[in-house]
Amino acid sequence: TAALFNQGEPSVLTYTDTVDVELHQAVSPFALIESSKGILQTDGTLVTYFSPVVTGQTCYLVFKHRNTIETWSAEPITISSVTDYDFTTNSTKAFGDNMIEVESGVWAFYTGDINRDENIDLLDATILETDINDFQFGYFATDINGDGNVDLLDSPLVETNINQFVFSSHP
Repeated sequence: TAALFNQGEPSVLTYTDTVDVELHQAVSPFALIESSKGILQTDGTLVTYFSPVVTGQTCYLVFKHRNTIETWSAEPITISSVTDYDFTTNSTKAFGDNMIEVESGVWAFYTGDINRDENIDLLDATILETDINDFQFGYFATDINGDGNVDLLDSPLVETNINQFVFSSHP
């Protein structure tokens, strides 16, 4: 869904949202090495740019979004000048297999972590309910389905993920 367009943000019809991609050290304490912001496209692709300093390093790839559970790559990957990583092909691409199959053979990140505390729980539902009652329209983390409105259509995914005790999984 072209969520940015639906939410009134000036953008291209193929833009879904901005996301942060981080590179973390492959060993404890898994410190942040570098981060980059990119625009997720409706076809699922995302391009981000990192400094040449990270080329050759082995890092965890971390995906952060305004209402999606923080998701780490299953294993550290070696960064090259052009590095591809496709989370969508299998749940095993995420640390702890922490994704959901949205259609046959297509995997996605869990959504509903509105307060970004790495846990989808009643705290997120309370924020969603407040925005529904306030008739929020536009670019809000509580617009779970990306249609530009915070309404009852956003509730089912959050409620399902609360009931499944979804939380971030990482080293």
